Amino acid sequence: MAVRDVTTYLVDASTWLPKQFIFCRVEDEDGTVGWGEAYTIPQRERGIAEFVKGLGTMLLSLDEATPENYRQNVTSWYDEGHLSIDFSSAASALEVALWDIRGKQAGKPVCELLGTVQRRSIPLYANMDPETPGETMDQLVERCHKLRALGYDAIKIYPMNYEPLDRAVECVSRVRDVIGNDARLMIDVWALQDADEALAAAREFAAFDPFWFEEPVAGERLAEMAAIRREVDIPIVTGERQVGLHHYRSALEQEAADILNPDIVAAGGIQDMLETAKLAASYDVSISPHCWNSTLIATAAMIHTMAVIPNAIIGEYFPQYASFFDQFGELAFDLKQGAAMIGDTPGLGVNMRDDALADYRI
Repeated sequence: MAVRDVTTYLVDASTWLPKQFIFCRVEDEDGTVGWGEAYTIPQRERGIAEFVKGLGTMLLSLDEATPENYRQNVTSWYDEGHLSIDFSSAASALEVALWDIRGKQAGKPVCELLGTVQRRSIPLYANMDPETPGETMDQLVERCHKLRALGYDAIKIYPMNYEPLDRAVECVSRVRDVIGNDARLMIDVWALQDADEALAAAREFAAFDPFWFEEPVAGERLAEMAAIRREVDIPIVTGERQVGLHHYRSALEQEAADILNPDIVAAGGIQDMLETAKLAASYDVSISPHCWNSTLIATAAMIHTMAVIPNAIIGEYFPQYASFFDQFGELAFDLKQGAAMIGDTPGLGVNMRDDALADYRI
């Protein structure tokens, strides 16, 4: 298995969505095509895309372009011990594409190549990232109500968008009312600067039985996060902004988290997610992959990976992104509100439209 072509695409969705998206197309010497996606960070997309192109050039030089060989001989050499999320995101894109190729060549879904499949129905929660800047609380509550009616029984909100704290509490209360007590309500405060403010918020939100409390402070502030965790009886989630087993090991050793949420295409790809999940399991900690990405490639990679992780609980999904990405491709497995059912389609089960992406090639 050698690669003969790598194409990188930078999709500017900023008119419709709050970010840009990076895809890559990898073609094997036998003509098999695999697709990957990189996590993007606002204002840093072009740099991440250039990382993908640089890694792609090195991938072309490999005689045996397997996911494992790529990881050992390209990414481990290229970062030279200075791992960053920008680099790791780019590395993830090509690694995922190679797994897509391997699955297609083997005639099997990717999950069947990763280990023992624990389940084929993967639960998803709806991320309620604001659809438009300045979204009102009324608009958020209405969106939550509609998604609950469509069958989503797990919803994540950002109540600190409605500061001060009493307004944020009102937001949580109103959303809990419209989704009901039987639905899971995730709360993300997106890394507050003040740890005391985060603790105060957690105590106020506890009355509404949140399923978790995400990123009370920035993920590198592990001592403060651990202190918050000791003070509240809500599961603490962290990990979306960090990469590398060394970071997750530190979080676990300091007892800073109940759930880790690395992003599937930021943390290095499928192999890194599996290793992180195994490490977390050794500390009796769960995994809930972050996926602030498209509703296509990254979502598919997350779903297949979760299928083989025993301590995976739920995956992230952005229902409001789906209509935009329908123009670029479709998932071949059944994606219903609140769950994804993996079928028998070989590879990741993503059908991309090359012609729709042509104008975004870089």
